Amino acid sequence: MKARAQPYPLPGCPIRIPSPLWDGALATVRDYATRGAERGREGSEALVYFGGVVAGDEMIVTSLYRLSHLPQGDRVVVAREESRWLLRELRARDEKLVGQLHSHRGSAGHSAGDDAWATSFHEGFLSIVAPFFARGVTAPAECAVLEYRAGEFVELDVSEVEQSIRVYEPIVERDGAPAVEE
Repeated sequence: MKARAQPYPLPGCPIRIPSPLWDGALATVRDYATRGAERGREGSEALVYFGGVVAGDEMIVTSLYRLSHLPQGDRVVVAREESRWLLRELRARDEKLVGQLHSHRGSAGHSAGDDAWATSFHEGFLSIVAPFFARGVTAPAECAVLEYRAGEFVELDVSEVEQSIRVYEPIVERDGAPAVEE
């Protein structure tokens, strides 16, 4: 059975994100903060996507999708070809769309445009908004995290974010001296 054929877990399910993918997403949106100009204002909002697989009753992020979109100031409009590329890549890699991370120039939160133009409206889809172009952001709980539930985006409180999104180090090494057989 294909991984994409697995149904999404219920909203509120735990989501695991490897730290290199989380850090890569933040680095991308920070990079856009130095690009472009809008009415004399330096910086541009950015948008990246997380793809992953269902593992029981949780989602595991396995990929970061960067559109390499043009800087657009205080918005990101995804071109049709970029959307098609994302769908082709998800299909080719046998992954599901888990969520999106985008930045705002100022404080975090969903605007009316964010609600109307989100990339997906499937139950449990995450929209993470990093404030101030993600400057100083290290963890999901420092962002506005919204989940699509029953036809609308619902903002999660900090404790819900801390319980449901786990950024983890995927490389684990045993500390200490090698074991000696006796």
